[in-house]
Amino acid sequence: MTGIADLFTEHLLKQPRGPIARFWWRDMKAHHDIFRETLGALELRPEDNLLEIGCGGGTFVNWALASGCRATAVDHSADMVTLTERNNADAVRTGTLTVVRSPAEHLPLPDGTFTAAALMNALFFLDAGAALAELHRVLAPSGRLVVHTLAPNPPASLAPPPVARRMHLHTDEELRSLLDAAGFTGTRVTRSGKGFQLATATRPRLPTDGAAPAPARGG
Repeated sequence: MTGIADLFTEHLLKQPRGPIARFWWRDMKAHHDIFRETLGALELRPEDNLLEIGCGGGTFVNWALASGCRATAVDHSADMVTLTERNNADAVRTGTLTVVRSPAEHLPLPDGTFTAAALMNALFFLDAGAALAELHRVLAPSGRLVVHTLAPNPPASLAPPPVARRMHLHTDEELRSLLDAAGFTGTRVTRSGKGFQLATATRPRLPTDGAAPAPARGG
């Protein structure tokens, strides 16, 4: 039997839909500090091509575009895609922003496309290994990834127990291991505020990038 916590988690958090969800996510001010911390870690530049997974109402990507970068925003909720397009209409019209409806685990995006990627407030609802592998695939060599997520045992003010029990939260070591298994390097996981994790990692350069020619072997 579906309970209130299941409905709340599914319709407002996991796959937001309906008028209440659209109102809730149109500008989630409670996440503004998360957005600022993620932008600070990304250090976006005009030449960057950014990917955001789980774009919600489009506030973060709106802020990111102020750096002069290009961006693609992804969400698996049709309502969130519409919100992001509506709240960034000028960027969509000029081609600076592309908004895509897709699950994070199966991105309809080409390999090696993006120089930076952000995943916030979503990893705990995803198949984490598959989502991180997809991010590794679509990032260019030396591309930067920032993951902002809830740490285990978050305060009830961040995730009430009935909701937290429906999330898959990872210890710092588990999160590092997931990023390493996906192929990232330079992984660093720190705590942010009371109850959050901030992870940074890089897709390594290809072995041939900037490498000196290998010495010839004697016969």
